Amino acid sequence: MRPLVFDGNFGWLHPADGPDGVVMCAPFGFDSLCTYRGMRLLAERLAARGMPVLRFDYPGTGDSAGEPTDPGLWRAWIDSVKQAVAQLRAQTGVKRVSLCGLRLGGMLAALAAQELGDVHGLVLLSPVLSGKTYQRELRVAYRQWVALPESMDCVVEPDTDEFVEAYGFRMYRDTLEGLRGADLARDTSRPAARVLLLDALNPARVDALAAHYQQHGVEVERQPFDEYGRFMLEALASEVPHAAFDAIERWFAADAAAWAPTPAAVPRRGEDGAGGHYVAPGVFETPVWLNDGQVSGVYCLPDGAAAASAPAVVMVNTGAVSRIGNARFGVRFARRLARQGIASLRVDIGHLGDNLPTAGMLTIDGLYAQSCADDAAAASRWLAARGHAGAVLLGICSGAYAGLHAATREPSVLGAVLVNVQKFIWSNVCDEHGQPMVPVAAFGSTRNYLRSLTKVHKWRRVFRGETAGFGVVRELAVRMVSRAMVTGAHLLGRLCGRELGASDERRLFAGLDEQRVETHLVYGVLDEGVEELERCFGARGARLRRYEHIHVAFCKHTDHAILSSVAQENVMSYVEKVCRGGFRKLRQPEPATLDDGARNPAGEAGLVADAAGGLRPFGEA
Repeated sequence: MRPLVFDGNFGWLHPADGPDGVVMCAPFGFDSLCTYRGMRLLAERLAARGMPVLRFDYPGTGDSAGEPTDPGLWRAWIDSVKQAVAQLRAQTGVKRVSLCGLRLGGMLAALAAQELGDVHGLVLLSPVLSGKTYQRELRVAYRQWVALPESMDCVVEPDTDEFVEAYGFRMYRDTLEGLRGADLARDTSRPAARVLLLDALNPARVDALAAHYQQHGVEVERQPFDEYGRFMLEALASEVPHAAFDAIERWFAADAAAWAPTPAAVPRRGEDGAGGHYVAPGVFETPVWLNDGQVSGVYCLPDGAAAASAPAVVMVNTGAVSRIGNARFGVRFARRLARQGIASLRVDIGHLGDNLPTAGMLTIDGLYAQSCADDAAAASRWLAARGHAGAVLLGICSGAYAGLHAATREPSVLGAVLVNVQKFIWSNVCDEHGQPMVPVAAFGSTRNYLRSLTKVHKWRRVFRGETAGFGVVRELAVRMVSRAMVTGAHLLGRLCGRELGASDERRLFAGLDEQRVETHLVYGVLDEGVEELERCFGARGARLRRYEHIHVAFCKHTDHAILSSVAQENVMSYVEKVCRGGFRKLRQPEPATLDDGARNPAGEAGLVADAAGGLRPFGEA
């Protein structure tokens, strides 16, 4: 598997020796995050059977150049599929190319294939049939998200014609106009010689599309897609649709020229491929491999030699999402930092994203495995080896946990901004099947629950048996008792002169403070992670104030996964503020003792204030 860059689009080539190849067309936005691992597994399965496969990001999405606000994006998306076909032919020499698209990717694949006229096969997985209908679906998805407890404190975006947002991903007016005018039954007639349709959403309309294609001489096969609902869940819960993928493999196998008689081995090490390219004026990005080709990342470097010696930011995965981040946060922030002179490395950790090997199944224990912290530490060392003064780790949720533990073991880490961290010490919670054994209520925010108890409509649902409200009350009671015990232990400890309770967590932060790692715990005011903070360190983390290098901050209107535009701005601004402040760990002390062994009277005042020219890349605070 090796990275490719073509016409500003970022992609991955899965090499094979067969005469037929496949271009994968991803769905849009949140759908792509949910299904990223599954679609990559499908690409690997096809490549192992002798079909080279190219996966790629459309302009303004994923790791490709561009922004969602760019004009002409709808046309650019269709053209990028055509460019990917040309790139696959040029890179592999395949004689025939097929396209495989999921949801909006299915619509884009069909439209591009119709224009190309020489596409051999077309696989459509629950394709978007009407752009107008799909736009309404996105609006409904946004309303569903703002109704969730974790978005209770978010600023609700206005209902406007300027953009449509779903789970933080936006389509703007210009793109929406192109989308609204698209209809597969009207705009495509013979997109390929062979078409495979798998659908579970609109069977009647898909049947009509199949009949339409057959009337124009297309060989059409229909298959069910019963696993669709489980496939389209958020990234951690998404289940690989093995039956659907088996059907796709069988469909390709029926075309004898496309099939290799002997399966090829799936690669276990990333292959070097694409060089760097400009993704915006003054912003240069290069795909890289770390840890002997096991860990993938994208190095974002601003123009200018000074930035190469300054500290850089390491961005790790949020939950099970790939390195681009929820709502493309990682990409947006990396390029924003570069425009201010700061380099960054957004990296996949563990078995997430494009790392090797691919995880057959993800569990919450896997997200909190020590190997994830090891990968985050390796990313920091990688930056230091390239001349950076050190690294600042940025992680959200499980990524914050990985960043926290990487900072404790990696000397090149100068600071860490840990957003909505849920646990400081992780104990495995999954059974042998990977299913959590801890009740979901145990992860909720007490503040959220208390706010819910004041809502009349919530109690109506309880009495109608539609929700387990009394279980929440029990959970709150248990928490109150636990918090009282922790507070009592703290008071008793002060009386007897010993620290009682949360000893592992306390040692963790004491070590970071001793290493002078500027560690910032940042929480949304209603985030469930506040529960862990206060359990271990008192109300609003008050007992962490004893540490000079540990800081706690709370942000209003900041959802857990940092999906909303306000939440993203809050986190970006906070990290920029941290970088403006510089890092005391970089400052070199004067000799600690005089000839007679007495301490240097200069003490901390004797520290060199600005040892590295890149200490304050944003200018003075």
